[in-house]
Amino acid sequence: MKQSSSNRSAAYVIKPVLKAMRVLKCVGDAGRELSLAGICRIVDLPKPTIYKYLRTLIAAGFVLYDAECECYWLGPNAWSLGRTVNPSLRVREVARPIMDHLRDRFGETINLGVLHDDEVVYLEMALCRQALRMQATIGAHDPAYTTSLGRAMIAFLPQSQWKKHLSQQMHKRTGQTIITHAVLRAELVKTRRRGYALERGENEEGALCIGAPIFDQDGHVIAAVSLSAPATRISHAYEADIAEALVQAAREISSRLGHAPVLADAISTDV
Repeated sequence: MKQSSSNRSAAYVIKPVLKAMRVLKCVGDAGRELSLAGICRIVDLPKPTIYKYLRTLIAAGFVLYDAECECYWLGPNAWSLGRTVNPSLRVREVARPIMDHLRDRFGETINLGVLHDDEVVYLEMALCRQALRMQATIGAHDPAYTTSLGRAMIAFLPQSQWKKHLSQQMHKRTGQTIITHAVLRAELVKTRRRGYALERGENEEGALCIGAPIFDQDGHVIAAVSLSAPATRISHAYEADIAEALVQAAREISSRLGHAPVLADAISTDV
């Protein structure tokens, strides 16, 4: 008796590989960190089996593990397979839990933005729970030169690309806005050297914003994360703590997008 084509195809299916792909899909679909228990609740397989698949996927670079929180998320090789996926969608999914953690730690609004020509577009926000907060909204646009998000991204581009993202005619949004190209370029150089951007009341009166760049697996800056708050709530010492935390958060997001620190050397340093 001849086997049907479907039966013949099934004969070639390696069931353990198929099950491992179910575990990988579970981690990817979550869009956030998952514990082993959380994966077990979603994937109908024995816990020891899932654990073995996870360890195998970690060894292959498709899953990452954080021993501190005992959580799993997609690794760099999984992101490599998904390179054709809209990068904005990927960075939002990866960044959101980290943004929530920053918001809860500092009690202030955390923003995620990308560059679009000479503007910043706000992709995501983790809003602070205090009544007094900044006015930006998801989907809104601001001039890149007036924001810490914009400066954090532009500063880590090759200097030859800065002109593309800086408005030819810069206008004051507040009394503190930098509108001289030479002064702004000096600020971008300073931003690159210290690893984060600082903006005091230039985009919105009375606000303080600190931003750090996010890189993709090729070492290209693709987004930035920032904290925005009324300046009266941020002391100088607190500002330093926030900057350090933002830089670490941006590195974590970059890592989850497949960025390896060694690639930082490949980023142009023509400043």
